[in-house]
Amino acid sequence: MAIPLFINKKKGTLRMYITLVITVILAVSLILSGIFFYKKTANILIENQKQQVMKELSQVNQNITDQVNNLDYVNALFVSNTIIREAIEPSVDDSRNKLDIEKQMSFLLINTYMWEQNYINGVCIFQSPSEYYLATSGPGTVNIKANQDILQSISTSDPNLNIKMEDSTPSVLYFVRNIFSSYTGEYVATIIINVNKNTLIDFYNAGIDREWFIYLYNDEINLITDSQSLPCADEISGKLDFLNNETYLEEIDAGGQSYLTAAEKLPNLDMTSVVAAPRNQVLEKLNDTLRTYMLVLAVIVTLVLCISIIISRAVTRPIDNMIYQINKIAEGKKDRLPPLEMYSEFNNLADAFNHMLDKLDTYYKDNLEKQLLLKNAEIKALQSQMDPHFMFNTLNTIAWKAQMTNNPEIYQMVISLGELLKANVVSKDFTYVKLEDELRYVKFYTYLQKMRFEEKISVEIQADSSLLHYKVPCFCIQPLVENSIVHGLEPKKGKGKLVVNVIKHKDCMEILVADNGIGFETIPDICDIRPSSDESHTHIGLRNLDRRLYLLFGEMAHLKITSTLNVCTTISFKLPLIVD
Repeated sequence: MAIPLFINKKKGTLRMYITLVITVILAVSLILSGIFFYKKTANILIENQKQQVMKELSQVNQNITDQVNNLDYVNALFVSNTIIREAIEPSVDDSRNKLDIEKQMSFLLINTYMWEQNYINGVCIFQSPSEYYLATSGPGTVNIKANQDILQSISTSDPNLNIKMEDSTPSVLYFVRNIFSSYTGEYVATIIINVNKNTLIDFYNAGIDREWFIYLYNDEINLITDSQSLPCADEISGKLDFLNNETYLEEIDAGGQSYLTAAEKLPNLDMTSVVAAPRNQVLEKLNDTLRTYMLVLAVIVTLVLCISIIISRAVTRPIDNMIYQINKIAEGKKDRLPPLEMYSEFNNLADAFNHMLDKLDTYYKDNLEKQLLLKNAEIKALQSQMDPHFMFNTLNTIAWKAQMTNNPEIYQMVISLGELLKANVVSKDFTYVKLEDELRYVKFYTYLQKMRFEEKISVEIQADSSLLHYKVPCFCIQPLVENSIVHGLEPKKGKGKLVVNVIKHKDCMEILVADNGIGFETIPDICDIRPSSDESHTHIGLRNLDRRLYLLFGEMAHLKITSTLNVCTTISFKLPLIVD
């Protein structure tokens, strides 16, 4: 016995699928874990970097405050000196010459901490633009013209410390404070401390990473620790115009990269201090680690691929052997599978396959005899069928006889029965009929029932005339009418009424069959209705109709039952508007 095998060799093999699945699962797991680790670590590093930036900003602000206090101390040291005070007070005898006063200023300056650190280039005390005293760290270190220009920009009534820059001396910061008379309180002079800008920048730059920068600015000053970062600093400052004393910490894009930026406005100095660290600096080491991880991942995936190939070969080798043996059976060279002892599951499969072969042998031996018996049964069934045309002709003959003998009731009953039988035959060939034809079948059926029950039942059929040409399923109303008569009106004492109503809606029609029979004590679940084993009627017709409507139109066509015991029962359903 040969068994045809249809093997699509274009499909992937089980070995390939096992290898691929193991490799993909492991690779995806490692990649996802790597992504999770990278993102989690990156977030932690960025948060730590933000804290470092905030700490650096706090340190910068503290240094600025300390330096301003030191410079104010220098101011106070000069102003409180008796010789200098007597020289600038208008009410005191100024018999001392300029050289003595400048020697005193130099003596005071040399003994300050900021002089030792090379912060101060010199100190000028102006009583007027042309009348001044000067102490310097060396010849040419102080530009008098620049100091005079700074003096012109300061209001004599301003008591605050001002920090200025002059275009002609970009390497100098000018700390300016007005001096007022201790007797009259009026303006008497202005002291200008010339501070070495580069020394100040070096001081700030000493404690930070080489890729970071510190930026101090206001409307007149731009002080930055890395001159190459000035364009980025200007762009960042343009985005910090909203600052109002509060501390700001956020990522800001500038110069084509993102900076972790901390900024704070210093109200006493009318300056903003900024500390900025490149965001990608935080991730550089992490990226190096990620590259190492990807290399290790590639090695692991390669090893897993090799191991999965070995495992898949061990699993699929018995399958290959089984396919080989089955092909031999298909070619007729063998009639049974040999035992496959490598795995018990495959041995059980071989036993099951051999058992199936035994069953197939029995089936093929009996099949021809069964086919012959089936043909004989079919011939007998065809011989026992009655030609429906013969039945229709016979009923027409009876109707003609009734008409000839002047018996209209029998004539009409035979005609109605004939039309119902004809409709039943037609319904086997057609799924849908026009609504007017379906209502005509209902009228034939109700006529026969009225003749049976005489005056006990009255029937009323109402339908929107615009719906008569639409299609409905064959015999979709008659089972409901039959159910109402058999289960509702027949057991009722007294006269009963049946109403069939077809209503048109916007996009569908609704068919309602109502009666005033005995109704339902408990409305049944149509889906649970089953045929009864006794001789009593059941509602199986409702279930069959409901199932047929659902298969044709879906949920909208399910039957709906409402009933009030001994008062009224209504069964309705909706159909879509179907035309030819």
